[in-house]
Amino acid sequence: MLAKWYVFMHKKVISTIALLSIFVVNNANIPSNSFYALNPSNIFSDLTIPPAEAVQLRDGKTYFVQLPTLLDAETTVNRTYASSVTYYFSIALPQNMGEPLQKLEISQAEGFESIDFLLNDTIAYLQPPSGDRVPIPSKTEILPNQDKQKITVTFDPPIPASNAPNSQLIVGLRPVSNPHYEGVYLFGVVALPQGDRPNSQFLGYGRLHFYSLRR
Repeated sequence: MLAKWYVFMHKKVISTIALLSIFVVNNANIPSNSFYALNPSNIFSDLTIPPAEAVQLRDGKTYFVQLPTLLDAETTVNRTYASSVTYYFSIALPQNMGEPLQKLEISQAEGFESIDFLLNDTIAYLQPPSGDRVPIPSKTEILPNQDKQKITVTFDPPIPASNAPNSQLIVGLRPVSNPHYEGVYLFGVVALPQGDRPNSQFLGYGRLHFYSLRR
């Protein structure tokens, strides 16, 4: 009985693989008498996938094809109460985002007190693999977000959708001062593509740790 069941299942698997091969060949526009049809396993190794295109739905919403990645967040001074400080957020740019990067939203998500920021001191630049810094004109807005601020940085012009490998976007925010209470402070980073109805994408949390010298 077990042997019959095994033979039956083996035939089912073989039939499924055959149907899958026919489906792939037909959908890849490969002639049925070609080498790929005789060797369907080669389709997956040699078939070239066309470059991703920008994604826009019928309702006008725009999406990234490949998401930027939040790499790190750091502060130039991690001492509590310190002023003249900059918080840098490093973002890896994929080679094909599909849509230009129009805006970043940075919001404090965790911390013992709310950190206030300066409106006109934001730094933004592109850093290609060469290490050069290419300044990017930007506009910063500070919006209320419950009991903490949300910083919106709009790039003008937007960051191009196509980028060199290992390119990074660096954004520096200037707080009024570091917090008075030591501890870990988290900042959520959201990216928005260009368009009238952009679909926001959460990139992750930037983590800053502040220390008190009074111990």
